Amino acid sequence: MHVLTHFFINVLIGCIAKLKFIEILLLGLGGIFPDIDHILYIIFGEKIHSIKKAWKFHKREFKLMRPHFFVLHFIEIIIILSVVSYFINWYLFLIFLGFILHWIADAIKYLWFYKSLLPWIKYYSLIGYFLIKI
Repeated sequence: MHVLTHFFINVLIGCIAKLKFIEILLLGLGGIFPDIDHILYIIFGEKIHSIKKAWKFHKREFKLMRPHFFVLHFIEIIIILSVVSYFINWYLFLIFLGFILHWIADAIKYLWFYKSLLPWIKYYSLIGYFLIKI
């Protein structure tokens, strides 16, 4: 899903929840931050340093249904950070709530587009990554 789509979905949810402007903005940013790991993977994992080549690589991998190891997409990490941040700081919690909404939107997209979550289960869960042999 496009980064701006994640941002606007989270902003819309923040507006529906009647959050304050700064809270809506943090929720929106929380929808963007998880995709930083895509950029890091492309730069360090694939050694691609051209924006044009990186975008082509990303589109090709998506079409091929080829998931990758994206740390900021592991639901266990997102839940732990969300719970811890809830007790530390409301604004930090909103950012990690944005991560959860990002994860849910990705799952819905994969179900809608590919009719299955199977290829992604082991890449969106630490438990799945270490235990599931797909």
